[in-house]
Amino acid sequence: MQAQARAGVLTALLAAAALAAGGEGPDPARPYVEAIRKVNQDHARKPGKTREPELAKRVPKPARASLERLLGAGDSPAALDALLACGEAALELDLLEDFERIRARLEKSSSERARRLGIALSHPRFLIRGLGGLSAGYLERFADVLDAILDAYGEVYGFEEWSKVPGKKLRVRLHLEEKAAGAPHFAPQFEFHSEIDYPVEDGAAFRSPTAGGKFLFYGLCHELGHLIAMWGDAKREEDHHAWAHYTGVAIVEHLARGAKDRPALSGLADVRWRSLEIERKRLEGRRASLADRDGTLALLIALHDALGPRALGGAINLLDRQDRRLRLNGVRYYTFRELKQALLAGAKTAEEKKAAASLIPDGPGK
Repeated sequence: MQAQARAGVLTALLAAAALAAGGEGPDPARPYVEAIRKVNQDHARKPGKTREPELAKRVPKPARASLERLLGAGDSPAALDALLACGEAALELDLLEDFERIRARLEKSSSERARRLGIALSHPRFLIRGLGGLSAGYLERFADVLDAILDAYGEVYGFEEWSKVPGKKLRVRLHLEEKAAGAPHFAPQFEFHSEIDYPVEDGAAFRSPTAGGKFLFYGLCHELGHLIAMWGDAKREEDHHAWAHYTGVAIVEHLARGAKDRPALSGLADVRWRSLEIERKRLEGRRASLADRDGTLALLIALHDALGPRALGGAINLLDRQDRRLRLNGVRYYTFRELKQALLAGAKTAEEKKAAASLIPDGPGK
């Protein structure tokens, strides 16, 4: 799995710091890093209604004191590696004040380590990390677009929970690449939050489509669909990758209607190529089924048109509240059989029940 090695990034950094110190004495980053991990572990076991700003207050005073000592220490490789590890850890709990102090310290003493740490921007619903030389202005522009998309998901579907660990903010890892070979993707391997890995080639401005024809705006809408719902199990992708495309084009189309009133969306023209209207025309006459991607996409659009997207959002919210989903590394996996049951439970009229019952086929695991 891409970036799987990053799941143990803090452990690796701690080991590097210990190696730089010749393996002598305790690792100076460990008290701070492990305290943050314990806060996240305790929360993941019993999330309740606690949100990340409250979690950040639970880092104990001795761990905070250990960071203060590091910030005031000399410029040995061990101390600088430990600061880098602490900077990574701070992002795991949205401790942006700590992160900024660590980054400023590294910029004075180790520009290479400061580059590896990158920059960060925190909003109420997400935290963005910028790597590869991206500017603070780029992160702010991206954050405005992401806020607009999340608002749209609320307006269209009304989803109640985003992160696989309730209460944790979404993460976006933005990195500037000379040639971004990969596309944005949901990175499901992290223990305590849901993250999107997002490569970009143009650090001057966030435009979409790009000169090379990449739909960055639609891609972000698409990947957020994956954060909300994965379908099937470890061996079977039940939606054939249709769900995220369906939600992606629905959100692009929704935002295009009011784009003139949203400055953040200027220069984003994806709706000319990515919309529900385009997919309806393309799939005209296509039978709704779970046999393949287009059949599943036709099914989702039929449900959208017959019941409304708020019914789909309400069904996912109901399944989340019941919390009987299959979870793989904390990520929620659904089946269409469960979706059908939830839609039937939420149907308000006989017509809605008939639509839900007739459109989604019965069958094992569906």
